[in-house]
Amino acid sequence: SSGINAEYGDMFCGIGPFALPLARKRCHVHANDLNPESYKYLLKNIQINKIASEYITCYNQGGRELIENFTGQIDYVLMNLPASAYEFVDVFIGLYSKRQEGLKPPTVFCYHFADADAPEKKSITAISEKLGFSIIPEEVHLVRKTAPKTWMTCVRFTVPKPVLYAESQSKKKKLF
Repeated sequence: SSGINAEYGDMFCGIGPFALPLARKRCHVHANDLNPESYKYLLKNIQINKIASEYITCYNQGGRELIENFTGQIDYVLMNLPASAYEFVDVFIGLYSKRQEGLKPPTVFCYHFADADAPEKKSITAISEKLGFSIIPEEVHLVRKTAPKTWMTCVRFTVPKPVLYAESQSKKKKLF
């Protein structure tokens, strides 16, 4: 589900460039940033922009903790930390193995810096290798060129059920 009833997890929200516009559209956003200064200005930006507290919940913890501690349905996960976000996708391995039935797999927007030679393929490969499962993205968007030989990409994919229901995160066995 998208829009008003959707639940978003913004793992690395900074001061809220994605979280605040989503909350303004009456989506419920779980906005998280580990950096205490970013968190402080996130709270300030919510106040300045008059964002209703019923649409945004803020956390000052690691991105993994946001996802691991979330117990209900999460529809979308934003991972806008292009230098290292893909390193965190393994948080989804076994995530649903001990949760209630009927949760839908989340759709992830994972930002990534990739070499300009086939950046889409390199981003998909980096994420797939970290998940231990070949993802089939719904979309790979070239966001912008950040250096002469580097692109920022955004890979949108639904976390595969075999990943979510894998035995456990600690085993991290390869699924492909």
